[in-house]
This record gives sequence, structure tokens and C-alpha cells, in this order.
Amino acid sequence: MRILFIYILALSCTTSLCAQTAMQIAVVADKGPRADYVQALLEAELQQSDSFALVERERIAETIEELSFQQSGVTDQSNAVAIGRHLNVHKIFFAQTHRVGGQYALTVKIVDIETNQIQRTESENLGTSQQDMQTGVRRLARRLIATSILLAPIEMISLPAGRFKMGAEHGLPDEKPVHQVSVNSFEIDRYEVTRIAYQSFLVSQGRKKQAELRDANLPAINVSWTDAVVYCRSRGARLPTEAEWEYAARGPNSRTYPWGEARPNASRARFGGQERKALKIGSLPQGATLEGVHDLAGNVAEWVQDWWHPSYYAESPPADPQGPADGDYRVARGGSWNQPPDELRSSARLYHNPDKGAGHIGFRCAQSAGF
Repeated sequence: MRILFIYILALSCTTSLCAQTAMQIAVVADKGPRADYVQALLEAELQQSDSFALVERERIAETIEELSFQQSGVTDQSNAVAIGRHLNVHKIFFAQTHRVGGQYALTVKIVDIETNQIQRTESENLGTSQQDMQTGVRRLARRLIATSILLAPIEMISLPAGRFKMGAEHGLPDEKPVHQVSVNSFEIDRYEVTRIAYQSFLVSQGRKKQAELRDANLPAINVSWTDAVVYCRSRGARLPTEAEWEYAARGPNSRTYPWGEARPNASRARFGGQERKALKIGSLPQGATLEGVHDLAGNVAEWVQDWWHPSYYAESPPADPQGPADGDYRVARGGSWNQPPDELRSSARLYHNPDKGAGHIGFRCAQSAGF
């Protein structure tokens, strides 16, 4: 058996744009046959991505020497965790090549430093020829890059309990009357649920054979309201209520748009058919709320919990409204890439068949504080 050990050490995310920040990594290989070659291939592929930034080999070598590990000792999982903690990192990608039926194969196990548990495993056939190895490493690296966002904890923004004016005097009829609403404290996803996150969920549920890697960090679309609910529940969360969503977008001062009073433009939101698809999550930080919630206006509209009824605001309770008891349509909020700027207002209400997804509707999850 020919064995190659590779550790990719991922530094913790510390900025509000964690999902968009390159993850610091380090690649360490033993001196086995073809180890240097495979290491160089993997590094070259990962360096082409904005998902990873490689730590210098010298730093890793110094750490190994400081911890008095021989090269062979680095391959022990407990030693790898010690190295990760010494470097103040959160993840290790543990990779091993082996022979299967006369061919090389590469397996990467992602280890969480805090728990010392294997978080994820990826495998790829490397064949026997140099060309086969290049192709195999490239395929594996592509999967690592596409799924990198899944390695970090899902960021949620905590919003305190508060009161705000819901609706708009100059909006459409279903936005009236304007009424005072109070909401309890809750948490809401910083970003919309991505395609790769939703695709991976479908794989875990046996509803899909493998996740599609193309456009991995775009918002998940063509997801019915019902399926969005199921996904959020799998996380121990739920869809936000319509009142929670509007409170997150408007804040206690009832902003017209998530970012304030300025009209939408291309630096704040994707809207009005500028392009025929959404942007990667978090691409327009100028459009974020002061509290740090991204993409609430434009890009894709978002499912919320409530049924839609045009006159519900006239009878809505003042505290934590949950929407009508039933209806034909569910509410979607925020407008999207193909809708006019007026529908990006934080008070604007859309509605759609809950049993059908749409190319302009995505979602994010929420949960009550302390859940």
C-alpha cells in the first residue's frame, strides 16, 4: 500500500463575511511514492479557488518540529489534532492514497479539531497514469472547493425583541393598514440557504444521488415552501414569520429598504432583470442590514411561514403575528433579480403556490432565541 497523508488546516472565520472569506489551509504530505506530485497537484487546484488560501509549508514544518513529531508521526489523527490546535485552526483534511485493484485511489477525511470527529469524507479514483492522477485530483479538489461553505458553522444573526411599524401607507393594498407589531427575540440566517447546502441535504435524505457542484454558492431555488420547511426543520430551525422577516429587514426604525432609505442600485441588490440569474450569496455587502443580514432585498425572494391574505393586516394581532390560519398561497418576501425596484421595499409582499418552487424564490431559516 502506498500512502499519502495530507492535512488541510482551516482557520476559524472571524469576520461578518465568513462565507465569502478564503479559508486558510496548509497541505502536508509524507515522503511516500508520488506524494510530492499529488501534493503539488492538489495545491495547484486549491490555489485557483477563492475558497482557500494556502499556509506556507515552512510554517507547518516549524510547527511539526516544535511539537517534536517525526514525519511519520504526523499521520496519526491525534497528532494532527495537536498540530491543528497549535496553529489555532478548526478543521483538518486528512487524505490518504491507496491501491484498489491495481489503481491509485485518494480518500480525504475532514476532521473537526474541537471534537476530533470526522466531519466529512470524499474519495476519488486516481487511476495509474499521470494524466489519470491529474484528472482525479482535479475532480476531488473541485468537490472540496464547491462544498467548502459547508465546513463552517451556519451563521445566524441574533435580533432582540422589539416593536416596529409593519406595512406601508404608500404601498399596495395588501401592505395596509400600517400597524404596530412587536416580536420576541429570534435568530435568522445571515445568508440565504445555498444550492450546495440544499443539494447535500437532498443527498442525505436519499432524494438525490449526488449533489450538483455547479453554482454551489448561489441561493437554492426551485424549492417549494413545503420542502423549505423540511430543510429548516432538519437544522432544528424553521422559516421566519412574515413579521420576523420584515423586522429583520426594517429594524426598529422601519427602514424602507434593508440598507436604509436610498433607492436600490446595482451595488446594493440584484433586481429588475439586470441579469437572468441570482448572485452568489453575500456578493453585495452594501445591501446588508446594519445588523449584518445579507441579501434580504433582491437576488431571490424568500419564503416565509405565513399564508397570504390581502386583508390580513386589518386583523393581525399586535404581538408575534403568525399569519392567517389557512389560505391558497404562502408569502414570499424581498423581491428578486427579475422584479422592479418597488418590490424590493421591506414592506412589499409577494405570494406563490406553496407546492411549487420557482426560479426566483429561495429561503433562509430562523429560530426563536434560546432554542
